[in-house]
Amino acid sequence: MKRNHTLSEKHPLLSMLLSVAAAALVCALAASISSSDFVQYLLMSAAGILCLLAQKWWFAPAFKGVFRAEIPLREIGLLCVPFLIQLLLSWLLNVMDHGLFFHATALSVVMALSAGFSEEVMFRGLSIPIGMRYLKGKNKILTVALVTSVVFGLSHLGNARGGNAIGIVQGIATIGSGLFYAAVFLRTGSILVTIIMHALYDWMYFLTNPALQNGDIAAMGVTTAVIISCVIDLSMGVVGYWLIRPAVREKVEEVWQKKWLDLDYALPVETGSTYSGKH
Repeated sequence: MKRNHTLSEKHPLLSMLLSVAAAALVCALAASISSSDFVQYLLMSAAGILCLLAQKWWFAPAFKGVFRAEIPLREIGLLCVPFLIQLLLSWLLNVMDHGLFFHATALSVVMALSAGFSEEVMFRGLSIPIGMRYLKGKNKILTVALVTSVVFGLSHLGNARGGNAIGIVQGIATIGSGLFYAAVFLRTGSILVTIIMHALYDWMYFLTNPALQNGDIAAMGVTTAVIISCVIDLSMGVVGYWLIRPAVREKVEEVWQKKWLDLDYALPVETGSTYSGKH
């Protein structure tokens, strides 16, 4: 059965944003099933997986899905190096502010998994494939990365509850991390890579930062460590841009040409690619 993708074809940016909203709604509905925080986070993770499976089904047989990477493991490892540096520096900054605080709980594990699965699906897993197929022009790679990272960052402004000014700053700085995650997803074709990164990063914070209560910023002053952390997040955006710089965008297009198997997918003429879009 041929499905109608008119909205994505005619209004790809709107389709991308609606996919974010749809995933957020599905995850929220899943969480509402239970009153237990632990179960809610598990249900949100499961909802994220179901959204990805639904996406693959909806665009079948043209779309392969976003689980499998399209580049070798060695290349994936190199792409992860900036993240590992960020993870280490962020932990050291937590030590600077809070000492060797460590609070491991089962709840922190499912919270981190939920952040990894639900947020990566919401902000990248569903929207970026739509943009990579239906947006036109040589700048579509940068467009999908910027749009998804800005939405990702703005969504974190909720951490500034109660007028927490530093929460606002951190929400804006998170745009940088969002751009990095988007770039890694674009380069690998696998949302699992960014899910793991995202979950590990949040888990580290839940374990080592007492200012976080159930994932929200409970109380935090403007310290040197917090300022440096925001700078690091913004710097990850610079790294993200470098990962999808013009010199490598043809490689990114090739990854997504493998994802979209139908004959309608064609590389932008401006990239200078030798691919014709035919398989």
